[in-house]
Amino acid sequence: MLTRVTAIEHHALITSGKTRPSRIVGERADGTTVEIVAKFSASCEQKEASLAREVIAACLAGDLDLPVPEPFLVDVPRDWADVVADPEQRARIRASSPVAFGSRQITGGYAVWHSEMRIDEGMLAVAAAIFTFDAIIQNVDRRTDNPNCFVKGSQIRIFDHELTFTHGVVIGWKPPWTLGGLKPLETPGFHIFRAGLVGRAIDFGPIRAAWAGLPDGRIAEYETVLPREWAVAAGAVKTALALIRDARDNIDACLAEVKRVLA
Repeated sequence: MLTRVTAIEHHALITSGKTRPSRIVGERADGTTVEIVAKFSASCEQKEASLAREVIAACLAGDLDLPVPEPFLVDVPRDWADVVADPEQRARIRASSPVAFGSRQITGGYAVWHSEMRIDEGMLAVAAAIFTFDAIIQNVDRRTDNPNCFVKGSQIRIFDHELTFTHGVVIGWKPPWTLGGLKPLETPGFHIFRAGLVGRAIDFGPIRAAWAGLPDGRIAEYETVLPREWAVAAGAVKTALALIRDARDNIDACLAEVKRVLA
């Protein structure tokens, strides 16, 4: 489900965003390399739990056929931080878990989504599926001021999911399959696609089929791919998997609430 690579080069610190990821080169077991955007636990608000949520969201998105970059587990050798020029990033890497989370670097002329862009017919289905995905996994980080989305023509790529599945710490939280459970999404700017989806003729059949077709065994695998170095995140992992299973079992009610928000 996830390829494991070893960090061998550090190219640059990405200064945008709170988690201060790095562009690096990772080496696979067969000696081939891949350019990756890597996140390190010490830079994340909830450390290894944030990285575990990234993995679970990426695995789930892949099974739902959503456009996320290929995810990786990145082994960081003990002395690798010595090659990092930025002293603050070097310190963060040294303070982090020896396993980072990585996503294949998105290249090829993609631009950051902005509020003046329109959801055309070619991207309507995937935009609706992404909106539903974010609604269910409680993603609060695809806002107009921080879209975490690239676009090229009708092609969309989404990333950054460390703030998903945090519903367990929200006072008064309501599940997405209950009336009013997705009320925060009614706030202007809370999600980049909501305004462009309101009132559109959306076929939710494929979205329902994808969620309803998630087997228990496959959901359980999301936990088994996590490295033992992130064992401290066990509670957050179980909370995330429970939400996925419950949403699948209540997908019709989830979609009814999504439709209400988009009416």
